[in-house]
Amino acid sequence: MKRIGMLLPGLCVALVLASLVACKGGEDKKKAVASQETVPMKVVKAEQRPVQVWGEFVAQINAKATVDVRARVEGFLLEKHFKEGDTVEKDQLLFEIDPQTYQEQIKQAQATVNYNRAKLSKAERDFQRFEKLFDEGVVSRDEFEVRQTDMETLKASLSDSQAALRDSQLQLGYTRIHSPLTGVIGKAHVDVGNLVGRGENTLLATVSSTDPVYVNFSISESDYVRAMRNRELRNAQNKDENALRIILADGSKYEHGGTFDMADRAVDPRTGTLGIRLTFPNPDGLLKPGQYAKLRALLDNIPDALVVPARAVVDVQGVKSLYVVGEDGVVKSVPVKLGPEQQDVVAVTEGIKVGDMIIADGVSRVRPGIKVKPIPVPMSDGDSQKQPQANTEQDKTETSGQNG
Repeated sequence: MKRIGMLLPGLCVALVLASLVACKGGEDKKKAVASQETVPMKVVKAEQRPVQVWGEFVAQINAKATVDVRARVEGFLLEKHFKEGDTVEKDQLLFEIDPQTYQEQIKQAQATVNYNRAKLSKAERDFQRFEKLFDEGVVSRDEFEVRQTDMETLKASLSDSQAALRDSQLQLGYTRIHSPLTGVIGKAHVDVGNLVGRGENTLLATVSSTDPVYVNFSISESDYVRAMRNRELRNAQNKDENALRIILADGSKYEHGGTFDMADRAVDPRTGTLGIRLTFPNPDGLLKPGQYAKLRALLDNIPDALVVPARAVVDVQGVKSLYVVGEDGVVKSVPVKLGPEQQDVVAVTEGIKVGDMIIADGVSRVRPGIKVKPIPVPMSDGDSQKQPQANTEQDKTETSGQNG
């Protein structure tokens, strides 16, 4: 009994301490809950906006027409009437080949024509005389028919000689070579004094038209179908100069917009892409054939896209989600499907609705289940001004190549 009496005071002290600790622990939990409920957190409300979907493609510039200027007759090159690299006009004189040989041929052909014409004239007079004599019975039918045959033969000879004369004149015309179109002429491939046209049509120079120019690129089947199904978009590509734009090698935007020209006959089965050709004005000659550029093309118009800031998206092993704050302030992780995106904005096709409060800042510190005090803030101007780009097959190929 004495020992029990000695233990009672210590037991009482322990129970009192335990009670104090329990009370303190309960107060700490209450404080933690209260603190959790009052944590302020900025949120952005999902909203609907019109969105234009853009694609970026590697394109090559080509002349609308390129013609090789060749020598069609043999001879020595006498003159060159242009400065290499300059713009030449259609029918402008470019080269002269020594015409002497062809001038002599024309003289000979003309002499033959005159000779045959004189003989035919005499044969026609003889035929008329023998025709009267035959009618009078003075000459036989055989004699009459001989005169008739002579006249027809000389008519054919005159026709042949006239054709030879025309051919000689044509050959002489080929000694003066004119530009087949208006455009820029390249360097001359033959110097003055060289023999050209012997055994082949010697290439003298090449002329390319400069305004307008073609811009060729390839597009995936899905992007092509998306663009062509949108009738309003097709009209825009032919009327709105901002629907098709070129980014030049120095990163600057070309000041003129383009128009749709044609799509290839068939999809390339090796790449799954379709060739597209556009037309761009080139009044200053800035665009050159063979030049590469980045093409930005409007692929789709989404009038009421549901958008959120791109920085709000959480990506875990390819699964996209957003932190959504419910009406009770509890944060939930909501899986979503995304549409076209840009640097600051992404369209959401499934998972949320208009007005949902999305946590966009500090998502790495957020965990589902916590309670927050939402502070709505407007979506920044930068989130809406940049234009969204489509994830084209070409972009994916280039990105994988860079990563490799």
